[in-house]
Amino acid sequence: MTTKMDITEHKQAEEALRESESRLADIIDFLPDATLVIDAEGKVIAWNRAIEEMTGVRAEAMLGKGNYEYGLPFYGKRRPIMIDLVLKPNKKIERSYYSILERQKDLLIVEIWVPCLKGRRAFLWGKASPLYDSKGNIIGAIESIRDITERKQAEEALRKREEDLSVKTQELEDLNTALRVLLKQRDEDRNELEEKILSNVKSLILPYVERLRYHTDPKGISYVNVLESNLKDIISPFAQKLSVKYLDFTNREVQVANLIKEGRTTKEIAELLNVSDSAVNVYRYHIRQKLSLSKKNNLRSYLLSLI
Repeated sequence: MTTKMDITEHKQAEEALRESESRLADIIDFLPDATLVIDAEGKVIAWNRAIEEMTGVRAEAMLGKGNYEYGLPFYGKRRPIMIDLVLKPNKKIERSYYSILERQKDLLIVEIWVPCLKGRRAFLWGKASPLYDSKGNIIGAIESIRDITERKQAEEALRKREEDLSVKTQELEDLNTALRVLLKQRDEDRNELEEKILSNVKSLILPYVERLRYHTDPKGISYVNVLESNLKDIISPFAQKLSVKYLDFTNREVQVANLIKEGRTTKEIAELLNVSDSAVNVYRYHIRQKLSLSKKNNLRSYLLSLI
């Protein structure tokens, strides 16, 4: 007795599946990202041109292979990769990834360093998800990969430069702090020196100048007055401050300004400097002009404010 079975529908289904897989492979082959597809048994059913270029492994050598053959181009050994995690989650393997950027119900995006992509260490970005049939059953998985080593190296170089800059900034701040301490110490030393000079001049020189005033003739008294005024200029910071603040002042204008500050009259200034009253008035005028003072401003009060 012979039994015959109508397997037409089965054959048609197999043919439709082959055509579907063929169309899928054709589409995947032209994707710009390196892409591989495995079936539910872990066998490679698609290995596109971009992943051929990335790994140096031709599709003919990879299609139909299982037993984690696709791990060899990246790790130099057979091992699960990201595409397997969407089919069979594995915490130990997940911990080996540099970072998991996103995890949804059936989508995984990660970054990882791999040791031997074409003989070099590379940093890869990958995205993987399951493949479903029309009934919602998982029939495989797909993974797309990008080599972002250059970007990662640039990021790490930038981070290193930022760290170096932070260190140098801190060193500069420390140096500035030390410099401020030194400048403060220098100012204190300078003030101490000025005080010593001032004290010595007042105690060792000016008393004798004052005595000399009573042992000379009227002409000599004028010279004594000039000597006394010049000594005061030396020991007073006023003349230096005025000449630094107003660099266009002449030496004689600085002298006149100092005497005005001391409360000397025009006649007294003329006698001390051995010039006419009108000359002193000209100096006063020039000083007021250079200080941009109006007639309402008192010249002596302004000069006293500069101390």
